[in-house]
Amino acid sequence: MQFISVRGMAKGTKGKHLVIVESPAKARTIERYLGKDYEVAASVGHVRDLPAKELGVEVEEGFEPKYVTIRGKGKVLQELKRKARQAQDVILATDPDREGEAIAYHVAEQLGYDKDPDRFRRVTFHEITSDAVQRALENAHDLDMEKVEAQQARRILDRLVGYKVSPFLWKPIRPGLSAGRVQTVALRLICEREDAIEAFEPEEYWSIVALLEKESQAFEAKLHHIGGKAFTLSSQEETKKVLDDLEGEPFQVSGVKRRERRKYPAPPFTTSTLQQEAAKRLRFSTRRTMSVAQRLYEGVELGRRGSVGLITYMRTDSTRVSAQAVGRARDWLKKELGSDFLSSKPRLFAGKQQKGAQEAHEAIRPTDASLHPDEVRRALEPHEAKLYELIWLRFVASQMAPAVYDTTTVDFDLTGRSRETYRFRATGSVVKFPGFTRLYQEATETGDHRRLDDLEALPKLEEGDESRLKELRPNQHFTQPPPRFSEASLVRELEKLGIGRPSTYAQIISTIQDRGYVEREKARFHPTPLGDTVSKLLVKVFPNIFEVDFTSRMEGELDKVEEGAVRWRELLEEFYGPFQSQLQEGKARSEEIVKEILKAEGETCEVCGRPMQVRWNKFGRFLGCSGYPECQNTRPLDAPEIQERELGEDPDTGLPVRVKDGPYGPYVQLGNGDGKEKPKRVSLPKGMSLDEVSLNYALLLLSLPRTLGKDPKTGKDVTVGIGRYGPYVNRGKTYRNLKSPAQLFELEMPEALELLETKPGREVLKDLGSHPTKDVELKILSGRYGPYVTDGSVNASIPKGTDPQEVDMDDALELLARARARKKGKKGRKKGRGRKKKST
Repeated sequence: MQFISVRGMAKGTKGKHLVIVESPAKARTIERYLGKDYEVAASVGHVRDLPAKELGVEVEEGFEPKYVTIRGKGKVLQELKRKARQAQDVILATDPDREGEAIAYHVAEQLGYDKDPDRFRRVTFHEITSDAVQRALENAHDLDMEKVEAQQARRILDRLVGYKVSPFLWKPIRPGLSAGRVQTVALRLICEREDAIEAFEPEEYWSIVALLEKESQAFEAKLHHIGGKAFTLSSQEETKKVLDDLEGEPFQVSGVKRRERRKYPAPPFTTSTLQQEAAKRLRFSTRRTMSVAQRLYEGVELGRRGSVGLITYMRTDSTRVSAQAVGRARDWLKKELGSDFLSSKPRLFAGKQQKGAQEAHEAIRPTDASLHPDEVRRALEPHEAKLYELIWLRFVASQMAPAVYDTTTVDFDLTGRSRETYRFRATGSVVKFPGFTRLYQEATETGDHRRLDDLEALPKLEEGDESRLKELRPNQHFTQPPPRFSEASLVRELEKLGIGRPSTYAQIISTIQDRGYVEREKARFHPTPLGDTVSKLLVKVFPNIFEVDFTSRMEGELDKVEEGAVRWRELLEEFYGPFQSQLQEGKARSEEIVKEILKAEGETCEVCGRPMQVRWNKFGRFLGCSGYPECQNTRPLDAPEIQERELGEDPDTGLPVRVKDGPYGPYVQLGNGDGKEKPKRVSLPKGMSLDEVSLNYALLLLSLPRTLGKDPKTGKDVTVGIGRYGPYVNRGKTYRNLKSPAQLFELEMPEALELLETKPGREVLKDLGSHPTKDVELKILSGRYGPYVTDGSVNASIPKGTDPQEVDMDDALELLARARARKKGKKGRKKGRGRKKKST
């Protein structure tokens, strides 16, 4: 089949060429570069997947997957089918990775690929520019089924592990918890790091620093050797002996070493290094980094230029860059900074790549280095501008000359009164030529090595020179435990160990946070008690499945499937046999292991005397009797002790009236609940504390709900009351919020009826403040389908599982930018496809 390029279209052919991409934003950008003979449509991500509520894999039939259309994608597929029937051919232009290949295959399959494969061609855009789109269309190829099979094998592996292993968590911990093949290993790393920190016992050690001065310039020299060897001073007494031995000794230079050191720029970003640097420099989560990078790749509106893809594809393990792109960067550098700042020759970084690198991909770089960040800043949201600038600086700096430093090492050899020898060493550095550091330096965080830039200059010293000793200062130190993982260091560790692939890191980290297994405190990951228990239980029951080396080897096997060296069914068969054996062993041992892991040391049931175990419910941990269900005794563990205060007696019933603090907030209660019926309870108004409640006010609350009368139109009762979400008025199934608790006792029927006829308002969950560049306020409101952020003109849903109170201004701007992009996509659709009006 002859494929028709943009420039060489056949005349008189029937139908257009249908180009299918994932996202509307990408579709808009590509549409700019194609002629009238092309139509671009979006699949809006995956269209087919394994079913959500069953295994979806026929293990006995060679692991045959049972794909179903994803909920909500039926209409998308219908529209794609309609367009495909009218098209001359179908061009699959989804993202250039395993996942993109799988999306392309599932779309093609639904559009008739099996019946007529020659109608379908695959193109990949590593960047979305006019030239890149042209080259891709001219080099169309068949679907890469080995890449599709590698993605399918990964999906089936993950489903088998998740579906078969997760139930082991439900009975001992909590129903609904889930395990993941790769996520659990990442969780294990965090939990084991926490175990190492808790088990760490600090050891005391001392150092000695000489505060010296030469020609009015102060500098420091540290005690480097004692008796020509490395040493440890483990106590103040040992340190004092050294200080006494050195008392009065002159500090005369015994040796000076000077050398020139060069520091070369880092290569352009891979997915992993971009995630690490964005986390350290911009404080972006991996999820946010990939989301923003996706938009920069798919295209943003740049005024007269229209929609332009600003960076190359952001899921890549390669550092390779094209000669054309390098040429543009070098032209910009020569013009703006001069030839001195250029590297001696172009750097294409085409050498040995990381494990699993995809050579067809380039590194992440700007599509046009002449587009300076300042030129595009106004057209971008603040977070988009920051990430583009970071990518631009890193790429352009990679073509610059090295930074040159003059480093000096000065030794002072002293002999103490005891005839013991001591060497003090001072090290300094001076920037001789800034090179690439004029544009860019990598960010650092706690635990990173000190850089040459951090060293201060030393005074001019020669052998035999004497420096004035101002003080010999002893410093006490304690060894430190390994640091907790930050997003950057966790990504680095996952990559080093070969767990997952950089394109999956954002999903891995998001998943363990969304499931409540880890929390971030001061930008470091801490396992929750739930996460720690899940990790320990799974690792104990399935030691091999969640072992680091096994997970790493499995990633290597998936790479071999993509390379065609291993068949996907063979990989799954090789995995499933031992996996089944471990499942059976796990079932046999799980009860014993659960008792060991969940036992509460020293805690016994006060009812039956059996040991207590740690249990979970949706409110957190509690202690439950190991004799359950015979004994159902429980005690709170994580939850704060329930506070309550007795206010007095109800004059009508004689029952006690109490105010309590419960899991849903404070409330007043009538009676003790000793009988079969539950005592009456009414929530306190928002913001009211237990101490503010009097007996009279409690009795007023307990009189609720208050019936105002019957609605003359409907005949239904109109009542006022207070619930979890505050005071309300209702008629049947119609509810409206009241503005203040006082209205509970003051509202009359006419006002209530008028309020019930108004449209329901939206509760403000969080006020984010003023937009950084526009004169509008950003708020998070409670909507019918969940919380959403709005600027008054655009609304954006907050992702499921995200606490609205945790959403900040940057998060809100990112969500609104996505919603705005989708809105623009809808405006570009043709009208007139609905039902035609009947002519009169």
